[in-house]
Amino acid sequence: MKLSEIKTGEIFTIGETPTYPKLRTDYGYIDMRDEIKKECNSLPWELRLMTHEELVEKAPYEITLEEITSWINELLDI
Repeated sequence: MKLSEIKTGEIFTIGETPTYPKLRTDYGYIDMRDEIKKECNSLPWELRLMTHEELVEKAPYEITLEEITSWINELLDI
């Protein structure tokens, strides 16, 4: 999957590293783990969408689906 195919607000992983989820933005993406903004239009690696449930499962700490939704909204406002 290419970055251009991922919609703003969707979560994805680069190179099958789901413990480092990325959030698609209008300008590129945000590394959700470190909250680092990346401005780009494409990436040379294989990308895969992640579900909110998968994000809850892979998180290094306990987090709920409601907290995921809130976190995504906060990151999109950065």
